[in-house]
Amino acid sequence: MSITRRSVMIQGGVIGAGLLASGLPGMKAFAQIPPIPWRRSLQGLAWNDPIVATYRDAVRILKALPTSEKFNWVNLSEIHGSDAGVKYCPHGNWYFLPWHRAYTAMYERIVRQVTKNNDFAMPFWDWTANPYLPDVFTMPKTPDGKDNPLYVSSRTWPIKQPMPDNIVGPGVLNTILTATPYEVFGTTRPAGQNSLDPSWVITSTGTQGTLESTPHNQVHNNIGGFMPTWSSPRDPIFFMHHGNIDRIWATWNLRHVNSGDRLWTDMQFTDNFYNVDGNFWSPKVSELYVPEELGYTYGFRNYFKVAAASAKTLALNDKLTSVIAATATDAAIAGVTTASADNSKAATASAPLSLPIKIPAGALQDIVSQPPLPSGMDTMDFGAAQEQAASAPRVLAFLRDVEITSASTTSVRVFLGKNELKADTPVTDPHYVGSFAVLGHKDDHHGGHHPAPSFVLDLTDAIQRVYGARGQTDGEAIDLQLVPVGAGAGKPGTVKPAKLEIAIVSA
Repeated sequence: MSITRRSVMIQGGVIGAGLLASGLPGMKAFAQIPPIPWRRSLQGLAWNDPIVATYRDAVRILKALPTSEKFNWVNLSEIHGSDAGVKYCPHGNWYFLPWHRAYTAMYERIVRQVTKNNDFAMPFWDWTANPYLPDVFTMPKTPDGKDNPLYVSSRTWPIKQPMPDNIVGPGVLNTILTATPYEVFGTTRPAGQNSLDPSWVITSTGTQGTLESTPHNQVHNNIGGFMPTWSSPRDPIFFMHHGNIDRIWATWNLRHVNSGDRLWTDMQFTDNFYNVDGNFWSPKVSELYVPEELGYTYGFRNYFKVAAASAKTLALNDKLTSVIAATATDAAIAGVTTASADNSKAATASAPLSLPIKIPAGALQDIVSQPPLPSGMDTMDFGAAQEQAASAPRVLAFLRDVEITSASTTSVRVFLGKNELKADTPVTDPHYVGSFAVLGHKDDHHGGHHPAPSFVLDLTDAIQRVYGARGQTDGEAIDLQLVPVGAGAGKPGTVKPAKLEIAIVSA
């Protein structure tokens, strides 16, 4: 079997773990890792593999518990939410990653308890390496003729159809792993947050980056059934999906540090989760950084112990953090050039929306004069590529208060430039920037009101591709175009951002 660079990056139990880890000071060999249950990829695991069999047995046991039991399958899922709306689960803010890490770890511990298998670790679905629904979740009955509790008949995604490359492929993964700082990677703080009041945990007024808005949201929506709803944990595949999201966070932490803001680190998820004895577990965000301290491992060690960043990189990170934390990108920040435009029109599949925005003279010259940043794939030098990406000027687009109809069946593709755009314009077009979606349950206006989500996209590479070849004219408007396309098993709705903001952050 030949081994390509792509297969090296995405095969095996980790996202290029050996490659990402090899340049880190003090990285321990896997043989030195203490015997902590190791979360493994579902890829290649047979239906009767002990990992799969244990999870299947646990789901069967939990589904059979009476509704009076805390660990009843539906009761546990309602910690996340139900048909009535959200309960404790955060989406669209910076608590998204740590809350789901704790939630998945709780289930993992309960599985060990009810099956008496203390070696169990929750497997994950690596949809980059294997974009098809895992086989062990698609069979109504197991090969021994028993009902399969991992199967959910209401799913709508075809079992022979891969998840699209533009939402789970290596290019998207590279964008995610090179994102910086934490609030671009893991979604920003809720707009206006000024305290540690627990209500901020479910206030979804943050700005979603690629990790949440692209693979997370769109895999949920595409699968269908429970997955685009607040009841998504009722589908056992939920934890395979979130296990992979968690693994990506752990991988990102090999070269990036989390936010140090106390509004993030000190937030406590009070009485959100259970210990296996049935008592509440109420961790703070700061207690959820390291998987090994929670009882599982991906085989990584020495999180955050990265080589000293250059002064240029640190300065850029400070500017980016200031931009993210500002109530609006037109706030005066040294080294940041901004522009904005309001919008009242909606995009449809047949009539894409063009959002032209005038950029101050000379603002893009440092961007277009540089060659596109390397991904590290050609030289396999990911540390150098990430350092270069973190120290070069960046252009961020903020789409504010985006109203999306038919959310669970709508994916929004974003293109740069004035080229004629159609719903079938391929994502291989050089003008393509990325895509985003919102979880289908955002259509539930629980409590009478739910804020429209916001999104951030990094335009740097696309600007270099589109404008770099011909040079950017001083003061020229750039155009961002949005087109909704069908996702999952339905037709696309409409998309209407209230405002487009551009932030050009100098190195």
